[in-house]
Amino acid sequence: MALHQLPLYEGVITRRLLKQLGEVHRPGELLLSVYLDMDPSRWGDAEGIRIAAKNSLRHLHEKIGQLPISNGERQRLLRETELIQELATLSAGRRGLRGLACFLASPVNLAYALPLPWPVHSRYFLEDRFVLWPLHQVLDQSDLFGIVLVDKDEARLYLGYLGQIEEMSYIFDEIPPKIRIPDAFGELQFRRKHVEYFHHHFDRVAYNALRLWEQEPFRYLIVGGLWEILPQFESHLHRYLRERIIARWEVSVHAAKTELQKRLEQEESQLLQRQAEQVWRELNEAPPERQAKGPERVFRALWEQRVGHLLVQPNTRYHGHVCTQCQRLHLSGGPCIECGGSVNHVPDIYEEAVRVALSQSAHVRYWNSPALEECDGIAALLRY
Repeated sequence: MALHQLPLYEGVITRRLLKQLGEVHRPGELLLSVYLDMDPSRWGDAEGIRIAAKNSLRHLHEKIGQLPISNGERQRLLRETELIQELATLSAGRRGLRGLACFLASPVNLAYALPLPWPVHSRYFLEDRFVLWPLHQVLDQSDLFGIVLVDKDEARLYLGYLGQIEEMSYIFDEIPPKIRIPDAFGELQFRRKHVEYFHHHFDRVAYNALRLWEQEPFRYLIVGGLWEILPQFESHLHRYLRERIIARWEVSVHAAKTELQKRLEQEESQLLQRQAEQVWRELNEAPPERQAKGPERVFRALWEQRVGHLLVQPNTRYHGHVCTQCQRLHLSGGPCIECGGSVNHVPDIYEEAVRVALSQSAHVRYWNSPALEECDGIAALLRY
């Protein structure tokens, strides 16, 4: 079946989606997995990004033309490549987009283009399964959030990830209103029934939140509602979830998605700041052989594939060079100090260091701190 459009995925990248992609297997057929570097810090404006994407896909086009496959399969792969090109052209320069991960399988009418807030190396794969390991390297940089907004009779459960929020379920329970009854005993009974009903509602919301965590294990939980009911609701949560609470919002169950997204961005920014501070403390407490401060020491550690955590000062930009043979990063030009090979110029060597660190499954955090300025804006905690 021919695909006619490749839309940019707007939802949360869930474990369920990754499982779906991982289960696609077409023996005897080639499935297309394409990763595109769309980073403005490397390519400049939107036009520069479009040109870079076009060049990367031209190599894929040439590769498809050389494959020993049927003409029908060749035309299908070429058409899929064109769809990726069209999307890259339209999405170049989009706010927050630094990479694209595209997976296409026309025979089963499946196509996903996942926007990524982290840079990736442009590469493509033609196999009978989708190649997901570069995607997992990027997804590992961010944490999945669960969000539960609750009232006495309603609740909404969301997931938040990579700048997106998606509503996963809505819960409503009919709660009898509190009204005055002339008979004091009757009123007491009615109020007791009212309390029992809304606690039953809290039990149901808590159960659904636990089920969501079992299906999509989020690392952090945010609860929202009226201040006076949040403590009552939290007492119904399983301890696995209570231990994950990092924020409490006074917010309506009917709050707009844009408001929730803005709140989540603020929470995530504060969390990333705390994580970076923790890495810096661990780095300074580590033995000297596990510390790398300053660009040259970090570049050597990246070449040795020893970096576990990388800290980078945002908006710190230096020109640099990359060895064409061993891929060693350098601040200055001239022959590679490791292998003697020639080097190519890179407009932003720190962003290139970020790409290398991501490809090595290191954790990267941007951190604006005077302490990091003393290291010329870059430092790393090494694995060994």
